Amino acid sequence: MAPALIVLAAIFVYPLVDAFITSLMRWNLISNVKRWTGFGNYVAIFSDPAFPGVVRVTFIYSALSLFFEFSLGLALALMVRAGLRRALLGFPLMRVLILAPLLVAPLLWAFYFRSFYSPQFGLFNQVLEGLGLPTVLWVNDKNLAIFSLVLADVWQWTPFMFAILLAGLMALPTDVVEAARMDGAGGWRILFAIELPMLRPVLLVTLLIRTIDSLRYLDLVLVITQGGPGRSTEILNFLAYRTSFQEFQLGRGAALAFIVLALVMLAAAALLRVMWKASR
Repeated sequence: MAPALIVLAAIFVYPLVDAFITSLMRWNLISNVKRWTGFGNYVAIFSDPAFPGVVRVTFIYSALSLFFEFSLGLALALMVRAGLRRALLGFPLMRVLILAPLLVAPLLWAFYFRSFYSPQFGLFNQVLEGLGLPTVLWVNDKNLAIFSLVLADVWQWTPFMFAILLAGLMALPTDVVEAARMDGAGGWRILFAIELPMLRPVLLVTLLIRTIDSLRYLDLVLVITQGGPGRSTEILNFLAYRTSFQEFQLGRGAALAFIVLALVMLAAAALLRVMWKASR
């Protein structure tokens, strides 16, 4: 195992340690002056009055994205499973087409949605005008911008939820469901009392993967809103990017990246604890 461990240390452990050391320095990329500050960067971040707002926006963005992606993914998976079991025409093709957004690179998807949200020429406002409805500012309205980002995120990552949930639903044993149906249980009772509890490990793994992804996501904010209007869509990863590569404070940016890493690890640990309790 030694060669594999050496490679792992070279590509993972060393950069992580180097980044942590950088987070303990005040390093200005313009002057290239490094000065040891210990945990001064972390103290400055947590004492920043705008930092709690950034954390709040991050969790709102992640929570809304996860909720809608899971709900829509489960609904689509149940619908497609029913169609496949009845051998209805078109459902095998639908199963493939639903996955199409996953084939587009996230950065390209962000550029597509930026054009969709254009106030004058965007697709969404053209549809509203065609229906005789007033146009919407979308990402230019600080009250709607975060929901516009959630819509773009849901559009791309719901197929991921759908694919995993459909695979889990198709793999469930049918004998238990048939026995419950013979005892008079209805469709909703079977779903919530039998199928979803049996699907719990799959559900938790799916939520774990998407929670990690959503907390560290950057593409949509970087391309579509740049954290605006104001700071209404500024999430932690974008704040780390802006601090490092626009304000050129690499040490503080590295400290922000480790704060994101800590939040991701806490979320992963909580979900893994739930999975462990569910498996007992």
